[in-house]
Amino acid sequence: MTNNQIKVVAHRGFSIKYPENTLIAYEAALQLNIDYLEIDIHKTADNKLVVIHDDTVDRTSNGTGNIKDYTLQQLRQLDYGEWKGESFKGQTILEFRDVLKLVIQYNKRLLIEIKKPEQYPGIEQLLLKQLREARVKPSNIVIQSFNMKSIKKINEIGVDYKLGVLISVKKYWYRRPNFKMIASFAHFINPNYKLVTKKFVTTAHKYQLEVMTYTVNDKATHAKLLKTNIDGIITDAPDIFCNY
Repeated sequence: MTNNQIKVVAHRGFSIKYPENTLIAYEAALQLNIDYLEIDIHKTADNKLVVIHDDTVDRTSNGTGNIKDYTLQQLRQLDYGEWKGESFKGQTILEFRDVLKLVIQYNKRLLIEIKKPEQYPGIEQLLLKQLREARVKPSNIVIQSFNMKSIKKINEIGVDYKLGVLISVKKYWYRRPNFKMIASFAHFINPNYKLVTKKFVTTAHKYQLEVMTYTVNDKATHAKLLKTNIDGIITDAPDIFCNY
């Protein structure tokens, strides 16, 4: 936690220094004084949940193609570290279950982003099933997505986990989100930092929505955001803010 008591969320792990969404990035982040570890999930061809940001393996591995077309075993044949540097060669893709074990071991909270749920029928139910099986404390879990329908679906199922909606510049540069509507099914509204103003945060708080903004990687931006009364920052460089 920072001196100003805003939450620090490690975005894809300690991803400024290590290959994102890999074991080495997560362990480095979990050893810091972070409040949340942030991860991204997709569903494989054989109905497994894996942790990777993009819906393809092209950018962060030595393979090509869509996650949904691969089995878990096939995905594990690829290397997810070398693109970040030769010293990281050999990092493999993680199953969501692996990350759950890790955060339970470190007793940290987890911010889970469901990526492109429209591509993966049943991903919400599978996610909830694996959370229940892991017996993770509901208070340690937040589930978020840019896809409001997906988060509404989870809310309608009825869960003890907190839910969040991500807010993009592309969609909301010229219009404000419907805070009241979002508050009817979510607990967090998490915008791109470029959208954050004091008015945005005040309105969110009026509807009991917490605001954790992405992706903040420098102290100057952080200092400006503190004046808006945000609740947390999502950062690739958690080391800067854990000791800030």
